[in-house]
Amino acid sequence: MIRISDKPTKRVEHFAGTITMALPGCENTNWNFTVLRSTNGSTTFAVEADYDQIHEHIKDTGDAAYFATLLEATVKANLAKEQAEWKPADK
Repeated sequence: MIRISDKPTKRVEHFAGTITMALPGCENTNWNFTVLRSTNGSTTFAVEADYDQIHEHIKDTGDAAYFATLLEATVKANLAKEQAEWKPADK
């Protein structure tokens, strides 16, 4: 018989967000991302850029990947310094 606990040991919450970042040669300045907040005794954050949106505005794959990495690192740095504004979603 297999026994599985009915209490999860790790919980991951997804939060949608936007950041304003200017990129030379690109008209778009508002970029979407998702924050993944994991709770397992301590709270950690991961960030996923909206790759579809980035590729829509940045055609070069290498440039798009670099910008996505830069965006994710910027959001994580702001989260670490508690400079993110947590707001309830509009209903």
